[in-house]
Amino acid sequence: MCRVCGRGWESGRPRGLDLITLSAVLEERIENDRIPAKLYRPTGAQGILLLGHGGAKSKDSERFVGLSRLYAEGTGLAVVCIDAVDHGERISLGADAGLPVQWHSRSVGNMVSDWDKTARALSWIGPAVAYVGFSMGAIFGVPTVAALASIKAAVFVVGGVPAGGGIEDPPLRPLLLKAASKLGRSQVLMVNTTQDEIFPVEGVHEIFDAIPGPNKRLMFWEGEHDDWPPEAIDHTIAFINSHVG
Repeated sequence: MCRVCGRGWESGRPRGLDLITLSAVLEERIENDRIPAKLYRPTGAQGILLLGHGGAKSKDSERFVGLSRLYAEGTGLAVVCIDAVDHGERISLGADAGLPVQWHSRSVGNMVSDWDKTARALSWIGPAVAYVGFSMGAIFGVPTVAALASIKAAVFVVGGVPAGGGIEDPPLRPLLLKAASKLGRSQVLMVNTTQDEIFPVEGVHEIFDAIPGPNKRLMFWEGEHDDWPPEAIDHTIAFINSHVG
């Protein structure tokens, strides 16, 4: 069941490793400025979709590899997924499990910078025109989209102002609301679930209401935080295709 609310690496080609071709999509590990990433490039791609993975996951997590391939095939855009700070290949040896208090708010600046560097490094393909973020990727996506003027369409899946999941980060809420207030130039779709234990409905609406203008949509599916039905993902692909020409 779904409910819908609406209103109105540096220049040059990055180093690539482990090339795989799947369904006319070239898949490779790349790295720029010590930011490891995976790139999924369909034949003829002329724009980039930035894909932000969820917390405790990475660019190599099975779910996000599958989603990256799906978005590349479904949109024709080159999809890039980077390892977030302290995730995947960027986890420090001997690091303790879990994240420290206020980790998210302290990491926002680095993540925005990392996405900007990544987009610039891949400019030989085309501009970054879309962003899709899941959970933690949605948290970092709000300020990233606010900072990257080339983004035409942004999708935030199971995001909002968090109030659970062990996230202790009071500075995060005002940071996210300020960034959301700068998203009026982009088309924005928020996809959420009704029983999300990390992003309650109230926190979802806080972000949605802070986005100015008519270019925003909010959809709810029945389910918990990790319940992202194929139909919901299909809607996000259709949304990107309708707003990125």
